[in-house]
Amino acid sequence: MKKIRLIPVPPKEPKRLRVAAYCRVSTRSKEQRASRFRQIWAYMNQILNHPDWEFAGIFYDFGKSGLRKKGRTGLEKVLKQADAGEVDYILTKSVSRVSRDTLEILNIVRYLKERGISMYFENEKLDSMNPEAEAYITLAGAVAQEESRNMSENMKWAVTRNFE
Repeated sequence: MKKIRLIPVPPKEPKRLRVAAYCRVSTRSKEQRASRFRQIWAYMNQILNHPDWEFAGIFYDFGKSGLRKKGRTGLEKVLKQADAGEVDYILTKSVSRVSRDTLEILNIVRYLKERGISMYFENEKLDSMNPEAEAYITLAGAVAQEESRNMSENMKWAVTRNFE
């Protein structure tokens, strides 16, 4: 009778997620610069101290409106890295930090989802891969868009009154 020797398959190491973070503050004020620094510091510590995560970068924009993706180099860079397969998971503070335009935030989330990349919104406690998340992201995006529109109208009103 032949002797059969079983060679066990070596256990695979679990794949570490390549995690990036995106931060945005809308003005260049001293308070906003401090906020940006705190966000960057917190995300760097969170990613580096998580045993299953690999640091993929911190991307940020400051002094930029959240209405449009265009011109926000930090957001464009993290999306480009995601497209290149260098990022698996993106952390961000809130839906409004990514975009204050409902259609744009949905396009970004869907773009990432098609590539198997999840975005986590901390304030809303939403993971974009959750099947129910898109409805909440849409709602949060609509609220952010309306806040932006109201702020703009208030500023226009104030400028007009000052001229009068």
